[in-house]
Amino acid sequence: MGAYEQSLRKSLLKRAFIFSKRVARALMRRAARLCGSNAAAKMNAFLHRVAHVTLQQDTLESVAWILNTPPRARTAGGKPSVVHVIGSLAAGGAERQLALCAIESKRLGLATPIIVTLNPCVREDAHYTSMVTCEGIDVRHAGAQRSAAAHLVIRNDAQLRHRLCAIPLSLRPYATDLAGEFLALQPDVVHAWLDHANICAAVAALAVGVPRVVLTFRSLNPTHFPAWCQPWMLPCYRVLEKDARVHFVANSNAGADDYARWIGIDRARIRVVPNGIDPALLAAASAPSTALRDTLCAPHQVLVAGVFRIGDEKQPMLFAEVARRTIARVPDAVFVVAGDGPMRNELAHATRDLGSAFQLLGRRSDAPAILGAADAALLTSRVEGTPNVLIEAQLFGTPVVATRVGGIPDAVREGVTGFLAASTDVEGLTNALVHLLSDREHRERASIAAQVFVREAFSLERMTRAMAQSYE
Repeated sequence: MGAYEQSLRKSLLKRAFIFSKRVARALMRRAARLCGSNAAAKMNAFLHRVAHVTLQQDTLESVAWILNTPPRARTAGGKPSVVHVIGSLAAGGAERQLALCAIESKRLGLATPIIVTLNPCVREDAHYTSMVTCEGIDVRHAGAQRSAAAHLVIRNDAQLRHRLCAIPLSLRPYATDLAGEFLALQPDVVHAWLDHANICAAVAALAVGVPRVVLTFRSLNPTHFPAWCQPWMLPCYRVLEKDARVHFVANSNAGADDYARWIGIDRARIRVVPNGIDPALLAAASAPSTALRDTLCAPHQVLVAGVFRIGDEKQPMLFAEVARRTIARVPDAVFVVAGDGPMRNELAHATRDLGSAFQLLGRRSDAPAILGAADAALLTSRVEGTPNVLIEAQLFGTPVVATRVGGIPDAVREGVTGFLAASTDVEGLTNALVHLLSDREHRERASIAAQVFVREAFSLERMTRAMAQSYE
């Protein structure tokens, strides 16, 4: 709980007390009519129904009421001030793209960026912090420190306090603390990344009158990820999309199509902006290292790399099965996986009989270089946005084999820079990989084509300028 949330607790407790009295009165009226057989069962069913309906209506009505807040004026002239909001700066694809976008927008003079995270950036959650702070970009944890000026505004503005107390409980304390940060920073634009941050940041920004809100979709809609999906996400998106200040960006056509269907909005509402490539990787790709490859396999062997979170959405067991079948047909093949996740032990157990032909490297800071050292890259995802791993592999001249899901077709020139197969087609993935590993000339042609494709299609400057159009 941050400083701004704490300052509103008294108001929140009063609101909760009033809500409880309303529910109690409804129960008492209903109880008078429930006396008789099965009264207890009926009462329990009614309690569940009242709680569910009342809380759902409370959430939607609160968000809808907040949307009526008039926007304040933007800063006159000059470049816009933009607050980027995300859960943390951990080692993830969205986190990297945010960092690159913030740095490049500052370099190009398109915006004055600041980053606010929902969670503290410590240890593994601080992976990209030094990358952005070295470029003079401030990183804040929402609510970590209270601004005296923002606190004074909240204390003196009764309507504002009412709006902040109306923020649904499911979005607290993040949204309240974000609202305090936005009052302190007075941004022209709030640019949020990933669903949870999207909704919390949008509600907070609209509650304090931020003129423009940009919500970024980085994969398919959250129902494809049951562990992360929350029941309030869809209702909140449907309320938020009605506000003209809210704009949507996706990093793939598949992601935009999927979110548009899920939310029930016109596909034209979602701008598609492909990912951008880190300039540091461009330099590294121009001077690949052979020393790293020598630590992973022998000179006569062919190397296949996988870089992914070892979780259900990446289908690591499918990766293992493709590896097993490929090794049976190409005995000199070696597979390495850089990454960690909840299914790591299961993957290790399933591949223990493959010995040194299948290596789990754990989380690696040199993952792009591992892709560059490989003869082919393999990705077996069940769902995807636009995977940075495939873009980076091709940048280093490594052909790819992947599943045809989500935004992957946007990231690969099928048949030219790599091959795609259905997400359940073990044999198709295996055949494509065996073909690449067995045909050196094809790999070399694909390598050249891949580098040209990525440099043209995934320019960081192009991505940043396209994002900046959403700020206008």
